Amino acid sequence: MPTPFFADLVRELCQEGGTGPLTPTGAVPGHRRFADVVPADVQFHYAIAGIAQPGQWEVGRGRIDGSGRLVRDLVASSSNNGAPVDFATGLKTIALTVGAAWFAGQDGAVTALTDAVGGKQPLSTTHAAAATGLADDQITVRRAGSWVNVPLSALAYRDADGRFALTGGLGVPNGTAAAPTLAFSGDADTGLFRPASDTIAVATGGTERIRVAANGRITVGGAAANYRFNIGEANPGRGVLADFGNIDGAPNGALISFTQNGIANWCIGQVPATSAFAIYRDRNGGNDGTELWRWEAGGAGRPGADNAYSLGTAAHRIATVFAGTGTINTSDSRDKAWRGAMAPAELRAAIRIAAELGFYQWHDAIAEKGPDGARQHFGVRAQQVWTIMADEGLVDPLGDDGRPGRTPYAFLCWDEWRTDGGAAYSRFGLRSDQLALFIMAALAQRLAALEVAA
Repeated sequence: MPTPFFADLVRELCQEGGTGPLTPTGAVPGHRRFADVVPADVQFHYAIAGIAQPGQWEVGRGRIDGSGRLVRDLVASSSNNGAPVDFATGLKTIALTVGAAWFAGQDGAVTALTDAVGGKQPLSTTHAAAATGLADDQITVRRAGSWVNVPLSALAYRDADGRFALTGGLGVPNGTAAAPTLAFSGDADTGLFRPASDTIAVATGGTERIRVAANGRITVGGAAANYRFNIGEANPGRGVLADFGNIDGAPNGALISFTQNGIANWCIGQVPATSAFAIYRDRNGGNDGTELWRWEAGGAGRPGADNAYSLGTAAHRIATVFAGTGTINTSDSRDKAWRGAMAPAELRAAIRIAAELGFYQWHDAIAEKGPDGARQHFGVRAQQVWTIMADEGLVDPLGDDGRPGRTPYAFLCWDEWRTDGGAAYSRFGLRSDQLALFIMAALAQRLAALEVAA
């Protein structure tokens, strides 16, 4: 079983009951919240103790799910004879702890390690020291439950002529591509040599294949080291970082590939039998894999599949998009299940949202340019829009922790994510085009009503 997650001083209050997941509501004074410390879906030891019902308690292994609730995966002990406790609604605490059974298991592992160390062979300090070895020397090693003698010639060692294991620096002649200084037995024209000062090269079959120059530039295939990375470049005056020649992205190869366990998880190369260029995933051998993005011969870029990939994420947004015309969004009636006109509550919410429209400046722009230099934008605040919609009974309200509830409206957006270090972040957003149409429809109906009344 994997080692559980541990952290100090993690304890929160809770009001919910039942035998299912429980939602922490805030840290006990002097302690930390689970959401600030514990990664999602990582198991840890928990302890639940009733305050309103002191006789109810439970310990076990659980995890915090994506909604911030404690999921009780395995009960180790409880006031219900070791079964899950059907907690009564009322104040209780949830803490990250260490299970007694886990401690007992660690003691067993330490005992086993101690026994193994006790069986090792002690250093023979009474024997004479020797700086070199002989081929028929023997060394004693532990094998299974006994000891065996192994010839020193089976290992890398320093013999009488000083070869193999070295105690100091290695000084050798420069060598050549045909006769590398560091070569191999039975293959004397393959190895390393020094073609120039502060330069090292690799030769195979007596021909230089790779060179690292004094300035750190790498050459593959005999090219002149005019760029940081050169592959088979016959024209050093072209001013390119690297020229890969006629290597394409055929199923059996790629311009650049990133492999794991012998499989090309990602690769970049020419689309077979075309002049297009693409990025692929899981492309290896005869498997064409999944085409993610393509650049056509005419320069147009497109995703590899229709309506499948996003440009940017909630955590990594596109700053500015420059375009000659506006974006074209699909609006084909054949793709839509039509609901119809706005309900009265939606009309009221749209009128109230229109009253929230105003000017604002971004905090990061103020920090960079100052309050007088930061540009004025016009729009609404997403949390205020969400609150108005909740007031009209259209969506669930924001929670005490600022997290939104359920919403059926696509123009209300909220995303959360964690960094590689486990820090949690979230951001509200809006689909402005849909919100604008939502407000326009309400204003149009209101204007029509005023014209009828007049």
